[in-house]
Amino acid sequence: MAGKPLATRLAEWVVALDYEHLPPRVIEVAKLLVLDQLGLQLRGSTLASVQPPRRLVEAMGAAPQSTLVRSATRTAAPYAAYVNGTLASSIEFDDAHMAAWHTGSYVVPSALAFGELTGASGREVITAITAGAQVMALLGAETRPAMLRDGWHGAKILGTFGAAAAVGKLLGLTAGQLAHAFGIAGSDAGGTMEYEASGGEVKRLHAGSAGRNGSQAALLAKDGFTGPLTIFEGERGLFRLFGDTRDVSGIDGRWDHFHLADTMFRLYPVVGTAAPVLDAVRRVWTTELNWRDIAEIRLGLPAYAIGHGASVTRPTNTVSAQFSPAFSVALMLVRGRNRPEDYSNPVLWTDSDLLSVIDRIAPYAHVFVPEQPTLSCRLDITLTDGRVLSHTQRGFRGHPDNPDTDDHDVETKFLDNVDGLVEPSVAREIVELAGALDKLDDVTGLMRLTTGS
Repeated sequence: MAGKPLATRLAEWVVALDYEHLPPRVIEVAKLLVLDQLGLQLRGSTLASVQPPRRLVEAMGAAPQSTLVRSATRTAAPYAAYVNGTLASSIEFDDAHMAAWHTGSYVVPSALAFGELTGASGREVITAITAGAQVMALLGAETRPAMLRDGWHGAKILGTFGAAAAVGKLLGLTAGQLAHAFGIAGSDAGGTMEYEASGGEVKRLHAGSAGRNGSQAALLAKDGFTGPLTIFEGERGLFRLFGDTRDVSGIDGRWDHFHLADTMFRLYPVVGTAAPVLDAVRRVWTTELNWRDIAEIRLGLPAYAIGHGASVTRPTNTVSAQFSPAFSVALMLVRGRNRPEDYSNPVLWTDSDLLSVIDRIAPYAHVFVPEQPTLSCRLDITLTDGRVLSHTQRGFRGHPDNPDTDDHDVETKFLDNVDGLVEPSVAREIVELAGALDKLDDVTGLMRLTTGS
């Protein structure tokens, strides 16, 4: 097996995967991902910033195969993945993963769209989601450090292959066909993080584009189209171009773990490195304290986080606001909340009280002990009277290694996201159907509840 191209090895693993192989926790995480995603898609559908992709697809008049969330229009499955994936990532609130970056908004929309198209059962959709996440994590575990260093958006790159895997599974591709789908997908894998420096809503499009491109690769491969089977380890392949290596052997020890189980559910609409900061502030701050009495706030973060948003002190758009831990801290201390709409409000980007707090915040690279998750935080708030409020946050709520994490948080998050968008009875029905996904004969009824009709 080791002598085969990695694309072939991954394809054989995906094709052989059966629902009966999945541990109970992996099944539960997949169901939570679906619930989380539907809430994010519904909430994202309200934002003006992501309406252009929806209008583009609605104007196409494509075959009515799959649901567009909160739309009377149905469209071709790849374009349902395109729009719904874009909506899902539109408020920086989707899940995170240390190897795969983000799996939910990159895999789930494609799996649901093609689940509708193929009449797949809930179990088949769960299996497809697991397969897509596994491919993203196996590839990302080896390439993530270099992509972060060089400014590539790993989620967009990995998600293209994850979507191809999920859709290929639902379409019943052979291992040979799926290997070619990976080769085809490689020509559409890309995406930089320049939006962190100069803005642009294009970051929201990355999940949708990955879903569309990966699913189209699977459709093309099913029809006999081919791609390079050395797309990962070749001289011009993924690992060398994005990961600065051609050595794929590091994957060999990772096959037997279902990486979907390591999903981190974000409970704040912020970049993952800012989430533990907010949890830490909640730990030490009380209503008796006043933000005006703060002399300095020191934020100890993982080294890569300093260039991954922590250096932003003057947000100029929604993306930079959500990537700035300092802006998030200021919102919590001054306004007592961190709502999605607060990050997209231009008035708050220049609010004098918020900027006053931001100017007292000093992020720095902190080395955490091995037992602490990478996404942790060391917080020290010095008050003007000399008192110091300190806390080391071990991961954030929603992180599988955080003892405060509770699956019910995902349900609460969903209900908050859909409040005012669907009737309460419909919201409860979505919760129940997502929770019983493994028992559904198909996902059409679940998706119908998201149209708003």
